[in-house]
Amino acid sequence: MSWFLPRTAFARAALIAAMVIGLSQALSLVFFARNAYIPGIRQAAELTVLHADLMFGEDRDPEIGARLGGAMGIRVFSKRQVIGDEAPLVFRPVVDRFRREVEALLSESVTVLYEDQRSPVLWVNAPSFKGKWLRVPMNFFRHYDRYLLIGWGVTVPLLAILAGLWIARGITDPLRKLARVASVVGRGEPTPLLDDRSGTREMQAVNKAFNRMASDMLYAQRDRALLLAGISHDLRTPLTRMRLSAEFLQDEELRAGIIADIEDMDAILEQFIAFIRDGADEVPEFESLNVLIEEVLQRHDRTDIRLELHDVPRLMLKRLTFRRLLSNLITNAVKYGAQPVFISTAVNRGEVVLTVRDHGPGVREEDVPMLLQPFSRGEKARTLSGSGLGLAIVKRIVDMHHGRMNLSNHPDGGLQVEIRLPFTGRIVPPEALSSRVR
Repeated sequence: MSWFLPRTAFARAALIAAMVIGLSQALSLVFFARNAYIPGIRQAAELTVLHADLMFGEDRDPEIGARLGGAMGIRVFSKRQVIGDEAPLVFRPVVDRFRREVEALLSESVTVLYEDQRSPVLWVNAPSFKGKWLRVPMNFFRHYDRYLLIGWGVTVPLLAILAGLWIARGITDPLRKLARVASVVGRGEPTPLLDDRSGTREMQAVNKAFNRMASDMLYAQRDRALLLAGISHDLRTPLTRMRLSAEFLQDEELRAGIIADIEDMDAILEQFIAFIRDGADEVPEFESLNVLIEEVLQRHDRTDIRLELHDVPRLMLKRLTFRRLLSNLITNAVKYGAQPVFISTAVNRGEVVLTVRDHGPGVREEDVPMLLQPFSRGEKARTLSGSGLGLAIVKRIVDMHHGRMNLSNHPDGGLQVEIRLPFTGRIVPPEALSSRVR
């Protein structure tokens, strides 16, 4: 049953409203037919058969038949005077019901033709009529304007459906706003407040709860950032003293090992600080992605790095933050993969595509989703120094720029990171989001 239902709440509400209204109209028509149309059709059939018996039966009485016909408007015609035709589709159920009623009373087959008048007229013929036709006006239809009935059958459901759609939109619009703001929270951006003073009481309660949750999350993030920043800062002071002390060691091998360990620890602390900062205070500007790649590569050994940079449009980027993204990708490919490292840019389907690929063994498929989580590391990375924040920082920066990131094992070997950024990849300011939500 679920495959039949639409995917959106608005469409489901509209469908349910249409089904309820359609069922209501169908039941109304059935009730109207059983209590108005069918009794009238049955009475017209009985009078027609009575008139036929008086005019053509064995105990016929033409005088009484003429009086009855005059009172009911029933007249006798020859075949060449018949002007009836097949009934239109909308009136065919009435004609068929009338014919069945007459056939049941006469116990013989009956032919019924239709003449379109303001009050419909039926032409009736049976073998016992001796070649004559009866013109029978459906007088009871004078009380019912068929155009009014058609208008009622169309207008009432249409108005009801429009009212149902209006009610459904009143329910789904706040949910759309809630989903939009929730996506902002998921990207780690400043969260605009939802309107908790208007709308239904239920939505006011939901919006209040969401605003409290967003506020609590903001305070929790600030506390976490403050804690990590304090730890990182406090650890750097003794690391600096250890580095100075190590420089005076006489054993060169021991000195080099200690200094290497200190540098690894310092790099881990730098990753912590980068993860905390997340570029929230940086203003985005239009930048050339290819130029940023060239700038970052100046700090790396380019011997085994292959570039394939195509012309791409300038994007709205946070310069320093995106340089950190590029540096993390290149460092990750060189450190945990194998050379050469391929870096390419291209335009595809309205997006700028950045691809970084190494030639290492790749990763297990089940480890791919885990690599984007903070402090998670692949199988090979566990034997090397690192914080497990490199790709998590990249993912956060990509989300900040409204892009998409995909990790996969290349068919020819190695891990491939593909980042897609929209041409209109602007960093949406919080006030703009707030104006759309309120």
